[in-house]
Amino acid sequence: MLVNCVMERDSSVGTLYEAKEIDNGTISGTGRFNTTMAFYPSSSFYYPITEFPYQVNLNQQLYVQVQLTRAEPSLHLFIDSCVASPNHDFSIRTYDLIRNGCRRDNTVTIYRNGDRYFAQFSFRAFKFLRTHNQVFLRCDVVICADNDYNSRCRQGCRYRRKRSLSSDHHTAVVTLGPITQKDPEEAVAKSEDKE
Repeated sequence: MLVNCVMERDSSVGTLYEAKEIDNGTISGTGRFNTTMAFYPSSSFYYPITEFPYQVNLNQQLYVQVQLTRAEPSLHLFIDSCVASPNHDFSIRTYDLIRNGCRRDNTVTIYRNGDRYFAQFSFRAFKFLRTHNQVFLRCDVVICADNDYNSRCRQGCRYRRKRSLSSDHHTAVVTLGPITQKDPEEAVAKSEDKE
């Protein structure tokens, strides 16, 4: 099996599942910018979580980093919006976490956004997990040149949408998921084993 990917301007990339068996697999790609999004266990953002699906407790703090695949100090990455949905194609019910660079959910904490080649935020696992088996995230990001002082990355949170003064920026959509809720009985058993 041979898979080729070509990333065009304003393209969409998603991580939604993990292959269990790889037979003679090769991954290669070309593109202007590659972005990735991953969950982390804490606000230190050292090692990404590789568990799939990511099982969490209701109201657990979730840490997310979106970044350029290759560290590039001359570029900045800005999360313009980030939504959650119980559906991987985001065609039904979405819930705003970040909109226009501003936090829209009171559990969201934005650690870094628009001043490095990565952006970081956290939020609490929320009500979707009570009524749906799984939740997916989709973030719209803007990539700007460090020396563009009028870029969307430098404008930060804007409660009202206005046209960017910069004409040269790249946008991408990254998706991540699913998040699933841990079985309450399993979580109790694990906590009893630790005692």
